[in-house]
Order: sequence, then C-alpha cells, then structure tokens
Amino acid sequence: MFYFIVSRFYMLYLKITRGLKIYNRENIPKKGAFLLISNHISNDDPFVLACSTNRPLTYMAKDNLFKNIFGRIFFRLMHTYPIDRNGDPREVLNQFIDFLKAGKPSVMFPEGTRNKVDDNPAPFKKGAALVAIKAGVPVVPMAVLGTNHKKARILAICGEVVMPPVVNNKSNLNEFNELLAQRVNELIEELRKLQ
Repeated sequence: MFYFIVSRFYMLYLKITRGLKIYNRENIPKKGAFLLISNHISNDDPFVLACSTNRPLTYMAKDNLFKNIFGRIFFRLMHTYPIDRNGDPREVLNQFIDFLKAGKPSVMFPEGTRNKVDDNPAPFKKGAALVAIKAGVPVVPMAVLGTNHKKARILAICGEVVMPPVVNNKSNLNEFNELLAQRVNELIEELRKLQ
C-alpha cells in the first residue's frame, strides 16, 4: 500500500512540475516476473520507473541509504534492498535471480551506477543479461531522459519485451547483453526525437 501511495504521489508531482510523460506502458507485462532495465542518469530514475506500471517493482540500492532508521523503513516499504558495494557481486545477482524466481518484477540498471556525465549510457555490464538468462524471465528495456536536469521535461519509454536465450553460455550472454544495450540506446534516440 505504501509503495503505491508514494509512486502515485510522485507520478502526480512529476507530471505537474516536470511534465512527466511515459510512453508505451502497455509493453510492461500484466502478470508474471520480468526484469526491467534502464539507463541511469539520476536518483529520480527508480521513481520514474515505478510510475511506469501499477505493479510493485523490486530494487536494490547502495547500502549507505539504509544507515539511518528512516532510510531503512522507507526503502524497505519501497521494495528496495541494500547492496554492499564492497561485497561479492555474485551475491547481488543471485538475490535478483531469487526475487524473479519468486515472481517479483525487478529493476536493474545495467550500467552498474549512475552516469553523471551525460544522457548516453555507459557500457552495459553483463549482470542484468545473466540474471535474465538464469531466471528465465522476459526483459523490458526502458529509457529515461530529463531526470538529470532540474528544469527539463521528464520522458520515459517502455520498449517491447525481449526474451533471454534458453542456453546460458558465454556467446549467448555476450550477444544478449549487446542486444539489451542496443534496445535501450534505440529507446533513448526515440525519446530525443520527442523532446
């Protein structure tokens, strides 16, 4: 309940203050687990992604956001779990696989961190592609623009579902990761035409 109140309030706030527009929301599956991936340019991006669907999304975020009691309570209610940046990255990937196998739609930013330079995505790390393959879930690529500029209109777009390869091997992983990066880049270009 808290998740929906916050995400709906934030959506209304961004529509009024920043002209938020989300295109192709119908591409997000209505049932079953899926992995939503996006470029990452601002701390507002997870909230924009939450506005894209009526289904709760599961996230992971850097553990320093959970250091005080308010942060722990708020982020847990927002279905967000801490990541130890100095820990074993395989534990994070396994946690996402567990979320997805439990039927929880989840969000990953394949760049691994926020891109503070510009709107162009950094090279994708292979974690999101590997998680989708191992969990056997569809991937919904998304793109967001405007969240990193204080007065810019915020636009987001949901791409068509991409199914992971059935066989997990190095070649399939590399090709799938490249495909996901290509899809997100194409969506960013679509949004630039709409700005």
